[in-house]
Order: sequence, then structure tokens, then C-alpha cells
Amino acid sequence: MSKAQPKTGGVDSTTASDARQTDVDGTEDETPEGPSDDELFELLANQRRRFVLHHLAQQPGEPVSLSTLSEHVAGWEHGVAPTELDYRERKSVRNSLHQFHLPKLDDAGIVAYDDRGGEVSLRDDAVVDAYHAISREDDAAPWAAYAIGGVAGAVATAGLVAVGLLPDTGVATLAITVLAAALAAVAHFSVDRFGDGDADLEVPPPECER
Repeated sequence: MSKAQPKTGGVDSTTASDARQTDVDGTEDETPEGPSDDELFELLANQRRRFVLHHLAQQPGEPVSLSTLSEHVAGWEHGVAPTELDYRERKSVRNSLHQFHLPKLDDAGIVAYDDRGGEVSLRDDAVVDAYHAISREDDAAPWAAYAIGGVAGAVATAGLVAVGLLPDTGVATLAITVLAAALAAVAHFSVDRFGDGDADLEVPPPECER
């Protein structure tokens, strides 16, 4: 007498391995899932990994050598140009990226790291692009606010003096001074946000002190 088969209650009991799609040539075809929100926050909570993504985002579609990446990250961390780093500073960052940070980002599907060839590139990840853009805007926003506020205040003050609503007791001079300072802030903001036209100068991460 054969044993009765257990009832499944109509629920598909297909295992995860059975659910994998198979191409006509018999090879498995799985689409890797991107990191969850919690995983992404955990990955980006580390400054060194943020610096990695910042540098790679400026080299879209191009692989970057581990040595070059390490020098840029170390330079930003120490606040110096890559050429001013000593051997220990470069080696410390290089080992950290190679052994821990790049494999972690690769496992999450954010970067593609060839540990044998020593090259890494940024994958087409819209979440990371959005984070990078928001970081840039957050960093630039105070300069824009101060500049616009300064210009508006100076123009309003000078206008009141011109129509006689405020006595001309040095206020006009002060307004002109404030206006000049505000315009200088606008110029600083423009160069800081959009660059000064020199494509060879890489924009530092937003969180680096200017």
C-alpha cells in the first residue's frame, strides 16, 4: 500500500533553485537584485566607499586602476594632492579597498571589481547616481542661499537710499560693499558647482573641506 502524498493546500512548493529560469542552451539566467535601502545606506555610511563612488562617477563607463583610485581616495582623506602622499598612506588605502571595500561594493552590484586585473568601474546604478547628485546639491545650496540673500538685501538697501527713504549716512557704501561680497559668493558658487572650465581638474567630494 503506497503512502499518501502530503497535501500542499494549493500552494506552489517550487524551491528557489527550481524557480530559476533556464535558457534554451541549458544555462541558468538569473538577474541579480540590487541592494535594499538598508543595504545601500550601510554601504554609503562609510566615507571611504563614498569617495570611491565619487571618483568612479566622474569616469563613467571607464575602468579605473586600483592604484589611481587609491591615490585619489587617500588624497581626499588626508586633504592633500595625490602626489603629496607617502608610501604608507597610499598602501593603507589600497589594501583596505582591495581586501574589503571594493569586494563589498561588487557583491552589492554597485561596482565591477576585477581583483586580478586591478581595475574597477561603476555599474549603471541609478540609485548611486541619485545619491551623488543629491550630495552635490546639498553641499552647494548654502552658497546659493547666501549669495542670493546678499544680493537681494544690498539691492533693496541701495534702492531705499536712492528714493530718500533711508538717510545716506554711509548706508549706500555699505550696500555696495555687501553687493560686491555677494557677487563674489555667486562667482565662488559657480566655480565650485560647475567647475572653472579646466576638464583636467577633478571635482572633490562634496564633504571635503574646500
